[in-house]
Amino acid sequence: MTRASLHVPRKRAPSRTISLALIVIAMASTGAACPQVIRGYQVGGMPLPRALPPQASLDQIIATVHDNTQRVRSYMAPQAVLVVPGVPRLSAQVACEPPRRFRLRAQTTVTGSELDIGSNDDLFWLWIRRHQPPVMLFCRHDRYAQSSARRLLPLRADWMPELLGLVHFRPEDHHEGPFALPDGKLEVRSRISDPGGDLVKSTLLDGTTGLIVEQHLFTAAGERLASVRTSRHRVDPQSGAALPRFVEVSWPASGIEFQLELAAITTNMPSTDPGQLWQMPAYEGYQPVDLADPSLALAVPAGATSGLTSPVSGLVPSQPTASP
Repeated sequence: MTRASLHVPRKRAPSRTISLALIVIAMASTGAACPQVIRGYQVGGMPLPRALPPQASLDQIIATVHDNTQRVRSYMAPQAVLVVPGVPRLSAQVACEPPRRFRLRAQTTVTGSELDIGSNDDLFWLWIRRHQPPVMLFCRHDRYAQSSARRLLPLRADWMPELLGLVHFRPEDHHEGPFALPDGKLEVRSRISDPGGDLVKSTLLDGTTGLIVEQHLFTAAGERLASVRTSRHRVDPQSGAALPRFVEVSWPASGIEFQLELAAITTNMPSTDPGQLWQMPAYEGYQPVDLADPSLALAVPAGATSGLTSPVSGLVPSQPTASP
């Protein structure tokens, strides 16, 4: 893949398949540690200091990112807002405990709960109130590679912390760079081994603060699977980690675009009810459907649009799917 193939325009892709991509709530950030301040990023009301030296090496970039990530053991944002085109603004709550525990719930004051995306140590799930037919989609992590979810969700559960700013360059992946870009950003390219074929991740960082401002995931052939742009970074006073307060997500295969606005982030505090927070819920009238069921047929209606109303149609397991 050439470097030019990693350029991603900001123009929205046409909506054309399913909204199951709402499961991707991706975010990224890194740390800062030196005296020179940089405009555009905030520590409370102050600009962030320089974190990377001029001509930073790949090892220096990875060390800066990991220093930021390792500061956060748990993450909660109880006053978030989820914005999806064509859908009223949703109040949301986000929580994460690396490596696999993740929860995003959204609702309105009028209709109540509308969205529930979660992952625990064993499985992940997706529930959308307006989904027809009424189902609770789930998949065990150890069956993910062989499931229908793999194409719809090219982000494994152990990547969930990266979706909340806790980025990690894994030693088993092959990393190249940094490549200097004309706008002052630095690019790191990572080749990721995957059972269905290698993936390529392009990570763009601010060349001075070390903050990750964009992430793009591609197939080895150059097909873009997902993109994330983050901004409004602020340093969390509890952990000292720099975390974004605004994220823009694009999922080209489904035409999905959404924004997540975050406020009042709390880190490194135990949850009040961990048993309930990390347990897949049961919603009355919604049948559990295992995305790893080989008999499951996923049909996408012609003219499907973005939103929270009809992410997947034609869910037809040949036999009833048991709850995990």
